Amino acid sequence: MRIDITQIVIALIGLLSTVLTGFAIPWLKSKIDINNGKVSENQAAMIKLVINTAVKAAEQLYNSEEGKEKKAYVVNLLAEQGIDIGLPEIDAAIEAAVLELHRQINE
Repeated sequence: MRIDITQIVIALIGLLSTVLTGFAIPWLKSKIDINNGKVSENQAAMIKLVINTAVKAAEQLYNSEEGKEKKAYVVNLLAEQGIDIGLPEIDAAIEAAVLELHRQINE
C-alpha cells in the first residue's frame, strides 16, 4: 500500500509560509536597518535563514522549469515584508541559497 503525502507536504509548506510571513520576517525587519546596510552578524544569519526557507518553499511549490517564478516568489515574499530586495547582497543570498539547495538535492 502506497501512501501519497503530497497534501501533507503542501500543508506544511503553507504553514511554514504563514509562520515566515507572520512572525520571522516582521521580527527580522524590526531588528535590522537593512536600508542603510547596517546588519550585525546575527542579523545576517537570520536573513540567510529567512531566504533559505523561502527558497525551499518556492522549490516545493513550483516545477523545476519555473525558475523565474520561484525567484519572483522569494522576492515578493521579502518585498511584502518591506525588506529591500534591490540590495545586491539580498539577490546574492537568494542565488546562493538556490545553489546550496540544488547541491543538497543532487547528493
